Amino acid sequence: MTARYLAVRALLHQEQAGYANLVLDAELRRCAPPLPAREAAFAARIFYTVLERQHLLDWMLGRYLKKPVAKLDAPVRAILRAGLAQACFMAVPLPAAVNESVKLTRAYGKSSASGMVNAVLRRAAALKPQAADFKDLPGRLEIYYSLSTPVAALLAGQYGAEAQDIAAAFYAPQPTWIRVNTLKTTDAALAEALRGEGCEVSPGPWPHCLRVGFPASPAATEAFARGEYHVQGLPSQLAAECIGAQPGMRVLDLCAAPGGKSLTMAEAMRDEGELLAGEAVPARLPLLEQAFARCGVRCARAFGGDASRSDPALAARPFDRVLCDVPCSGLGVIGKKPDIRYKDLAGLDDLTALQAAILQNGASYLAPGTRLVYSTCTINRGENEAVVRAFLEKEPNFVLEKPEMSLPGAQDTGFGTLFLPHRTGTDGFFVAVLAKTKG
Repeated sequence: MTARYLAVRALLHQEQAGYANLVLDAELRRCAPPLPAREAAFAARIFYTVLERQHLLDWMLGRYLKKPVAKLDAPVRAILRAGLAQACFMAVPLPAAVNESVKLTRAYGKSSASGMVNAVLRRAAALKPQAADFKDLPGRLEIYYSLSTPVAALLAGQYGAEAQDIAAAFYAPQPTWIRVNTLKTTDAALAEALRGEGCEVSPGPWPHCLRVGFPASPAATEAFARGEYHVQGLPSQLAAECIGAQPGMRVLDLCAAPGGKSLTMAEAMRDEGELLAGEAVPARLPLLEQAFARCGVRCARAFGGDASRSDPALAARPFDRVLCDVPCSGLGVIGKKPDIRYKDLAGLDDLTALQAAILQNGASYLAPGTRLVYSTCTINRGENEAVVRAFLEKEPNFVLEKPEMSLPGAQDTGFGTLFLPHRTGTDGFFVAVLAKTKG
């Protein structure tokens, strides 16, 4: 099996259902014998490039097809998308992209379409569409930047012309950031160890944060196996830092899986005190337990529970800190999760109601004179500022605090700090620090 064949098979699988990363992993596991690492990486690039550019690819192909892309046989549709993605967005020479696509057409039993695939790919690849070709902003976001109609409308409505810069930033490559496990090593020692494993390492914007260029998976190093770091984006690290966890504190992370923020807080606590890490999905609890075990964290305990409902066991003894990193629409991490591009945003009102309930519930567990952090990985104002504003209107015993840490380009919205990808060079993220002044 070739990388191109596997990529097309994954695209066919993706059309049925599923999260992109799980679909691709499943197809790679099915491959026997396994693809060499370089071929597997090439297959992944094709797969993700198609998902990231699908609307634009379909627009380009549609200019030269006799029927809509959606009406094509599924294998032919996937082959056309994959071939055009290679030629236009992956620097694969056009003859190679076309010839290999024709071979795939035959391999998938669609020989009658091989002439059409050849001709359409050559003509579509000659197009050089630009954002300015699409005069209407929502249409430009939907076609050129491959966003669903609801996502395009939301961004255009909330951010106006800036929405184009946000959408463009989702295509920008981001560095990998890691958090040093200070329970096991130091910044300098870990940097040296990683360089010894072939990584490029430079300091981050604050202590215990490193920027790393890994030659393979960030989880493939010996230092990772020793539990000396975990991968964590800058805004996520900042949210955990804003908690201000200290040794001996009692800390609650209400929506904890897969555990990055819990690890950062436990390390700040020097593994002294008590950290409870909650998760509503039972299947995700092992992720927390494995992370704690790998990193040598003993003060943390994972538990199952619905963060939006009061738990008498948690309420029995107040916490010094509570983190509410709530479930959200994920509109800030489109660059990492291309599935989110095509969300229909159905149920958004129910989602914001859930977020408000988690925030309200988390606040009820706090002792006076303590602190809560509310965070999301979305840039939808309805899930960010609006939720915090409504909470403060109902809770006079809480006040908004300015984070002690930030990043260049971060915006103070008046109800929290917003990280927009094109301004901060990070995922889109939101953090609000709320202090409880009295009981």
